[in-house]
Order: sequence, then C-alpha cells, then structure tokens
Amino acid sequence: MRFKVLPAGSMCSVEQSNCAYLITDNWDDWFEFSTMYTLVYIDSNKDKNIIGSTKIGQLNMAKGQSRPSIPEAFEKLDESFFSVGQDDSFYEVLNELGEDIRNEILSSLNDIALSEDIYNKAINERVTSISLLRSVSHTSIKGQFRRLANGGARLSKYSFSYNSPVMKGTDSDRIKLSFEVIPESNPPTNIHVLIGRNGVGKTHLMNNMISSLIDENTTPTKVGEFSSKDQLAGELFSNVVSVTFSAFDETEPLSEKKDKSTGIQFSYVGLKRVKKGDEKSLPPKSPVILKNEFVKSMLSCKAGGKIERWKRAVDKLESDPVFADINVASILNRQDEDEFKDIAGRVFKNLSSGHKIVLLTITRLVETMEERSLVFLDEPEAHLHPPLLSAFVRSLSDLLINRNAVSIIATHSPVVLQEVPRSCTWKLWRSGYLSKVERLETESFGENVGILTREVFGLENTDSGFHNLLDDAVNKFEDYDSAVQNFNGQLGIEARGILRALFLIKRNQS
Repeated sequence: MRFKVLPAGSMCSVEQSNCAYLITDNWDDWFEFSTMYTLVYIDSNKDKNIIGSTKIGQLNMAKGQSRPSIPEAFEKLDESFFSVGQDDSFYEVLNELGEDIRNEILSSLNDIALSEDIYNKAINERVTSISLLRSVSHTSIKGQFRRLANGGARLSKYSFSYNSPVMKGTDSDRIKLSFEVIPESNPPTNIHVLIGRNGVGKTHLMNNMISSLIDENTTPTKVGEFSSKDQLAGELFSNVVSVTFSAFDETEPLSEKKDKSTGIQFSYVGLKRVKKGDEKSLPPKSPVILKNEFVKSMLSCKAGGKIERWKRAVDKLESDPVFADINVASILNRQDEDEFKDIAGRVFKNLSSGHKIVLLTITRLVETMEERSLVFLDEPEAHLHPPLLSAFVRSLSDLLINRNAVSIIATHSPVVLQEVPRSCTWKLWRSGYLSKVERLETESFGENVGILTREVFGLENTDSGFHNLLDDAVNKFEDYDSAVQNFNGQLGIEARGILRALFLIKRNQS
C-alpha cells in the first residue's frame, strides 16, 4: 500500500485506489513535539475512509526536532519510526475495513499497539511519553488498543474489591466492598452506588478509596486498599477521576497527576481549587474559572479526536428539555478557534448552575476517561433536579461503557439508586459505634422511589417530614375522617394509607 504525507488542510485525491494519506496536524504537545496526523484510506471503490488521528514518533529524535522525519511517500516506515492511534475508535474503524487492510496499515506504520516488540523499543523515548502518550495510557495501549489492533473484542469483564481501614469512631471490622463490571449486561453494570443517610461515612469512605490509589505517602492501614484476583493492584485502573461539587466537604482535593510514567493518573473535577505546596486553602472556583475550564476541556476534546464521543454524551443529556432547547452541540459548528471559544463560553455562561455542573462534568470526563478509568462522584444530586439527575446518570453510564470504565457514586438519592441494579448497590448504615454495609433486599433498577426510600432509610423516613404531621393528627383526633378533614382533604394516596394504618394501631392499643 502506498502512503503519502500531505500538509495541514489538504484534500485527499480519490483518483488512486487502495492508498492512504497522512494529513499533517499542526497541534503541538507542550510546545515541544508535533506528531499528530489524520489517516485517510482510499479503498478499492475509491471511497474515502477517515480512520482518525495517529501520532508518529522516531527513535533518538534530535534536540529541537519537533516532527519525525518521515518520507513524503512510502510503502512502509523503516524501523526507526513508530506510531499509535489516539483513540480506540481508530482501531475500530480499521477493523471495519477488514483484517487484511487493518494489518497492512498498522504494520506499515509500525503501530506499537499491534507489536509488543516495537512498543518495548519505543516506550522509553521522550517523544513517546511527552507526545504519543499525552492522551492515552500504557493501560489503554496494552489493553483495549492491543485487543482491537489484533481484531479482538472491544470490552472485557473485570472485578475488584476494596477493603477499608477500621472506620473512625466505630467498633466495626474492616468493610469489604466488591465490584463487578460485565460487558454488554442489561441493565449496565458500570455504575456502582454507595447509599445511606447523611453522616454514615460515605464521603469519608470514598476519600479513602481515592487516597489508596493515588497518595503514595499513605498506607493500607490508614486508607484501605483495592485488590483483584485477576490483576495486580497497580494495573487495575489506568486513571482515577474525582468529581465533587459539594461546597461543604472540608477534604482538600489531591493534586492532579498527569505523568503516566509515575503511576495512576488523577484528575479532579469540582468547585475547589487545588493547593500548591503549603499554601493556605483557596476560595472556591468562580463562575469565570469554571467557564474557562469548560472551554479548555472542549478544545482538548476537539484536538484529541474525542468530539464524536462528546456529541454522543451530550445527545443523551437532551432528554432534559433545557439541553434539548439550547442545542449545545451547535458549538462544534464553529471552526475558527477564537470563535469556537467565544461561543462555547457564552453557551456555558447562560446555563443554570445545575446544567453547568452536568455539562462541565461530562465534558471533563470525555477529556480524561480512558479504558479502565475509575470515576468517583460524591452526591451528584446536590445541584440537580430528579429528571436532570436521571439524564446525567444515563449519559454517564453510556460513556463508561464506551470506555470500559467504572464509576462509584456516593449518594442518598433514590433517584440515582433506581438507575442501577441491586447487584451494583451497597447500603451503608451506622448505629452508634457499629457500621455495616449490605446489599439491598429489593431489586433497585426501575423501582418506585418511595419503595427505595423505605428500603434505605427505614424508620428514619417515618420520623420526619409529613409523617410527623400525620402522627400529630392521630393523637389529636378520634377517627380517620376527622383527621382528613383537618387537612382539608389535601392528602395523597400514600398519606391516606398511612393515616388509616395509624388509626388501626391506635384502636388496637386502646
């Protein structure tokens, strides 16, 4: 197969069949390397197939050399060059073209996902760590990319568990939580939920989970540890993303880790600003800072070939009428970068606080998530009304499936609970000095919110809210009809049922 390198912005000729073009992309990584190319294949019918973005590196690149010195035309790159696709969709499109075409293209470009030998030669090159691996990880290359490059299945089953330290202020043993992700399952199993009332320790448990993976200065005795029968703990996840928009959580977010060569990457999405060194706590991010974060993340998604994934995620959000009306995806119609940033900023600025949080979170997740990412979300319901919360959870689930990733959500919302199956839920409860976790007794996916509320909160639910007014009415009046009249008939079906039951108990006790 003949390959030809074209300047940025060039159009591909379709006069010759069974050939490929590498269109130069001027995107640079950290002002040091420019290695990105868009691969286009002209098939035997002279149809144009846009494969996607790949980055090409070269062994022993000279200081100041930003681009590999590949020839303008070639049939196969020599052994000094190597490449890697920048998204799993790159390999999926090649698979759609057939095994022979896929193998010929990847072999000609010395793809490091296809060849472990080439991977081992290239992995320690500076251009690899700075540029080729800027948007992908070792885990993705050796996992999903390699499976796809060899024609394998896209997803794989995986399971893991977390053993907590002894929880502070309790007499409880270590808590053990197990998690399992099953490809193609329905309902999906990529979202797992920790649910319980305020004060049971959900956020504390989640912060320990994050620290056990990211904080190199702590120990399992202090924060617990993850484990798996199938893999080493250090290879369980390619990166960790923490999402929390709570204004009252006093825990300082850990510093982001972007260097893939030093362990698991970490990204933080939220209101707090990360401290540097010993500086004092900073005030929360302003609306302007959050807007700029969104615009920057959108540009990163656009440059990294992740726009189709972002469009799919936003499309899932459009079950919410506000997102449907504003047509967020119209941002992508702007090609000029300054105009793009201006429109993206204006769209974000005009959203409500809840819609801003959802859009920023989804965009940052598209930017940062990879195969086997672990995403933590702490009480996403805090700023979202129930329909928007449901739309967000469904969009998140679809994105997780797309990336073969998993999320753990700490919540006290039955709306979140009804979006996941019972096998993906853990109920946390605490009584005095005793803490415990257990599965729900009720199947949760699609269950009535009231039933789930009673399942999780039990008697606590009957000691608050309208239940107190019903108790007062039973103590004050002699019969059901008098109590209903006291409420001017303004009682729902459930309230009437509870009231009848309370009067029956009162009669039996008298």
